[in-house]
Amino acid sequence: MRKDAREAVFKVIYAYNFTGEFEEDLTESLFDSANLSVADKDFANRLLNTIKENYQSLTKIISDLAVNYMLERVYPTDKCALIIGLCEMTYFDDVPNIVAIDEALSLCKKYSTEKSLAFVNGIFAKYKTMIESTTV
Repeated sequence: MRKDAREAVFKVIYAYNFTGEFEEDLTESLFDSANLSVADKDFANRLLNTIKENYQSLTKIISDLAVNYMLERVYPTDKCALIIGLCEMTYFDDVPNIVAIDEALSLCKKYSTEKSLAFVNGIFAKYKTMIESTTV
């Protein structure tokens, strides 16, 4: 399931936040332990590669939308969920925005605090409004 693929990518990004490296062995291990189908592993690789290529721009979006909140103060788990959701909303035409948001919020619910949901959802709401107003 893509949900499992997203969770495996979430864990890779979480590790990156502490090591500063996307470690290939860790990525393979996490993808293998998630028992991803071939299609889901392809999706996970596509998602992770897109995040790697656009990491700086994705974190800039968070910084720009998190008014009065420095990126360094954002919980690492919230940042991971935001990066995944924003990446899908920005670069994945085959994933509806509402699905990207819902899946990222599910990760946030599982790995973060209750208070985080409002913050993360607020960032997504702002971004969704922003991108939808520019595509109309």
